Parts: sequence; structure tokens; C-alpha cells
Amino acid sequence: MGINMQSVQNISQKNYSLEELESFCDEILNLDPKIRFAGIINDKGKLLVENKKKGLIVFIDPKDLEILLMETALGVRMRRDHDAQLGPINFTISYGRNVISIIFPFETEILCVTAEKDLDFFKIPFLIFQLLETKIIKKELM
Repeated sequence: MGINMQSVQNISQKNYSLEELESFCDEILNLDPKIRFAGIINDKGKLLVENKKKGLIVFIDPKDLEILLMETALGVRMRRDHDAQLGPINFTISYGRNVISIIFPFETEILCVTAEKDLDFFKIPFLIFQLLETKIIKKELM
């Protein structure tokens, strides 16, 4: 992973270097050995940064991943239409045949995490959400 000094400005109009966001994704990967992937996409589904475990079987090719991320972003935008009635979503979990996907919408970006199916999904998503609040969301308020 090379150092990239570009910054992402969409996250609540704050500047985060890609290095900072990659480091954040690294922290997520290190929370549990069953976490496979952590990436941040924008509200259109464009992958801004990603980190993934080395040596894993990849279940989806890059073109299909691009489409999946666009679908994820669209779903998050559509769910936000109901925030006034139901309250904002902290995260959603999808339990698939091969992996668990956990989506954390925040501001205009979305944190996407995938993990092995035997991940403790009663514990780990809350740890990730706490890390997201501490490292990204609360930093935005400063």
C-alpha cells in the first residue's frame, strides 16, 4: 500500500487523506480475523478506499463488484427516505451463502465490510460502528 496524499472531500466537507481512510479500513480488518474486506464508497457506489485480507478466495469479479457497490449506494439512498419516520440506519447486515456483508451509511459515504459467515455478528458490527463514530463521525464534529 503506497502513500497517497490525495484527499476525499465529500465526507462532511472534511478532508481525509486516502492514507487516513486506508488506515481506518486496516483497523477494521484487525478487529477480527474473520473480517475479509473493508472499503468506503461514495453515494454513487464508487470505491474510494479498500483493504482486504491477503490470500482469500474472491467470490466476485471486479466488474460485478462495481455493480454491487452501485446497488449498495442506491439502496442506502432509498432507505434514507424513511429516516424521518424510522430514524437513521446505523448498519445493515446481509447473511449470504458465502459471506456476511455489513453496510454502515454515514454522511454521503458508506463503509462496506464483508466477513466469514461465522463472524460474531451480534458483537463485531457494534465494535465497527463504535470505531466509525470515534474515528470518522466524531472527528467531523470537531
